[in-house]
Amino acid sequence: MNLEQIARKYQINPNTLNAKDDGLKIAIKSIQELVSEMERKNLDIQVISKVKTLGEFLNDVSTSSIA
Repeated sequence: MNLEQIARKYQINPNTLNAKDDGLKIAIKSIQELVSEMERKNLDIQVISKVKTLGEFLNDVSTSSIA
């Protein structure tokens, strides 16, 4: 599946998904929004923590350098 097909499948503007790194950025932003909503609704703190850790991992990978 190419990036344009992925954008269509997940209803993302294809112009914002020009590289795999853009996908990471979209995922990070979505996870941050999910965590905020889960915290507002006082959901299970362990689930929030795991989702937050996943978002932090994606952010670290996205902003990392090679070496």
